Amino acid sequence: MRVPGVAPVVEVAPPSPPPSSPPPRRRFALARRLLAPVLSPVAHYVRRYLQATVEHELRQTQAQLGALAGELASVQTRLDHTQGLLQQSHALLHQVIGRHDQDAAAMRALSAHLTRLESPLARIETRGVDLSDNLARLPGLFGPRFDELEIKLRPLIAYDDESMAIRMRDGYVLAPRALPTFVAMLANATSKGLEPGTSDVLRRLVQPGMTVADVGANIGLLTLVLAWAAGPTGKVFAFEPEGVPRANLEKMKHLNGLAWVEVRDQAVGEKPGRLTFHVSDIIGHSSLYALPDAEEAHTVEVEVVRLDDIAPAKRMDVVKIDVEGAELDVLAGMKGLIAKNPDLAIVAEFGPEHLKRVGQTPPQWFKAFADAGFKAYLIDEATGAAEPTNAKTAAKVVSANIAFVRAGGDAERRLLRR
Repeated sequence: MRVPGVAPVVEVAPPSPPPSSPPPRRRFALARRLLAPVLSPVAHYVRRYLQATVEHELRQTQAQLGALAGELASVQTRLDHTQGLLQQSHALLHQVIGRHDQDAAAMRALSAHLTRLESPLARIETRGVDLSDNLARLPGLFGPRFDELEIKLRPLIAYDDESMAIRMRDGYVLAPRALPTFVAMLANATSKGLEPGTSDVLRRLVQPGMTVADVGANIGLLTLVLAWAAGPTGKVFAFEPEGVPRANLEKMKHLNGLAWVEVRDQAVGEKPGRLTFHVSDIIGHSSLYALPDAEEAHTVEVEVVRLDDIAPAKRMDVVKIDVEGAELDVLAGMKGLIAKNPDLAIVAEFGPEHLKRVGQTPPQWFKAFADAGFKAYLIDEATGAAEPTNAKTAAKVVSANIAFVRAGGDAERRLLRR
């Protein structure tokens, strides 16, 4: 075998034995003695070479094993660290799961509590809405009362030698100083006057720009209401044939600046002409018909006109009638207006005693309006409400105002609007 880096050994052929050579065993021993000095160094070198190579490889292997051991130790350290982190993560996960369970239980408890609260909360919400609605209504409830208080606290004013000025809701009215009882009645009344329900009805029936007639206007308590409801674009005819109340009506018109009110020194009836007018000591009781002896003070002659003859362009929207038993005469003198104004509304005073005095009955009175196409509503003076009525029902009252409108018309809708 040839060893790299070692010079090849030259083999020397042994000399041919002489014919008398020694035996083979002796020849091998002789050759070993002869070759030993040469082969021994070579073998030693070979052993050292081979041993050095193996040691070098062993050292490299040991170094690699050491590096691997270091890496293994580092991996083991990281593994231990990772295992520690994993254990911590498990612990944290258990804590989170525990907290989640606690939170879930808390949420379930909270949900159950909220469910129990739903009904009380709904009641509270309902009460809150009711309270809010009530609070929203407070201005509407207290506002008018404060206005009423402010109006009624105003003192009476001595307007002139004949009249006292009394503040009402829509302005000032003038009353004769010679009738202190009447003045006291007005001062003690509400700001809507002596017929508050009727004033409310007239405010609903009359709209801006309408043409209105106040037949039997007296001092103008309801004329004032009609005037402000119709407004400056409307027109109000106020008929009053008696001198004293008419004088106060004129003063009321000028004091309140009601230029669109036309005061007329006339009575209204079925036919135009001149008739005797019976004046009562009780203001508002005067009539074209004779009065009881205890009431009649004196008589005067007055001009009588028909509403058909004074309405401009034959238009009339609302007529208020207070003529102490002569209502059907007024109705007979406005047949043309009734025919030409399909949405006409009439508010007339109904008094069974007045009708008895002039020879009429409640059924006759109501029938005349029904024949003209009107439906009757009794006005509640306390509330302003209007309820359907008839002769039998109305005959039970001493006196009342009745609103007459065409069934299904706009005037009826306005009348019933609250």
